[in-house]
Amino acid sequence: MKEEVEKQLADEAIEAYVDWREECAGVWAAYERWAGAPVADTAGAFSAYRAALDREECASHAYADLLARIAGSKGGVAGLFARTVHALNG
Repeated sequence: MKEEVEKQLADEAIEAYVDWREECAGVWAAYERWAGAPVADTAGAFSAYRAALDREECASHAYADLLARIAGSKGGVAGLFARTVHALNG
């Protein structure tokens, strides 16, 4: 049972990482729309950019919170997570 919980935590952390990276891409896309917006549309484009920044910040905090939970756990999930990240980056 404990191993299942640890795997679930690792899965949640990977999902949170993906969510964060998707929000990062959204920030860049919103910035490009703002930078290229006609003068009449800059205020709206800037608001959309700020909203994208807020979503990215929220996603980054969710990811950081999960990593903190993993780092503070007494089980082997930290090692499981490290192996998973290594496999994804390998």
